[in-house]
Amino acid sequence: MTLDLLLLPDPVGESSLKASDGERKDTGDSSDSQAWDAIVSGVRDVVGEVVLGEDGPNRTLTHQASGITVRYRSGEAAVNLPFWHSGADAEWFVRTTYRIGHVVADATGLVAHVSQLGVPLTEAESSIGAAVDVLFEEGPVSSHLWPRDGIRVYFTGPATLADAAQRLRSMVVAEENDRLTVQWDDGPQLEVTFEAGPRIAIEAAEVAEDYGIPEMAAYDRRFQVTFDDLDEVLQETNTLIDVTLHLQDLTGGYVRRSWNDEVSPPYDS
Repeated sequence: MTLDLLLLPDPVGESSLKASDGERKDTGDSSDSQAWDAIVSGVRDVVGEVVLGEDGPNRTLTHQASGITVRYRSGEAAVNLPFWHSGADAEWFVRTTYRIGHVVADATGLVAHVSQLGVPLTEAESSIGAAVDVLFEEGPVSSHLWPRDGIRVYFTGPATLADAAQRLRSMVVAEENDRLTVQWDDGPQLEVTFEAGPRIAIEAAEVAEDYGIPEMAAYDRRFQVTFDDLDEVLQETNTLIDVTLHLQDLTGGYVRRSWNDEVSPPYDS
């Protein structure tokens, strides 16, 4: 399986407070070329030449020899190391991935966590062997961190954030290039984002394996709906239900919830 570093603007869990080390810099937005240039330069210093690209709202770079990838956008970044490394090479690539994690953290002010281990990067560095073991695990583990509570709609097909905006048009109160803010009457506000590509395909395949849903292994797209106050959202509930049903109707996708880890099949309209 892969080793994933997730970088977020705020600590996740008590142990992550150790990684914050004081006040962090502003993360900027998806067009923050200064932060991205610093990431590219820093990663090249670590591994040499990389291939640059874009994946929806994300800026990406890939080190082709190792398969290490970095994705960055406003408020979030990820560093991924694929599973094919073994032996002494695996340990070297884990250390290299961690060095790249520090590069991204320094450039963006985000806090890095090792997703599969559930600990901050600064804590994970003291036990490289645990990360190497992750690469050798036979089965996937659905341990992706949630930046906030919410739902994820996994699917395949042509739907994009623009399609979601059209479907939710009566609820949209703010629209940016990479996210929507939706609200029903005076209910809580929810944020809708969209992501597609290899990282989502890996994540969906893990969910497919863990929950015994083989058709999800072919999914490579995801809407994510997040919010600040779970109790408020569940108490009002109409907004979340409406958004969920609209997105499922649009995509025919499966829904996963952060607060109970349940997965629901496509909505049958």
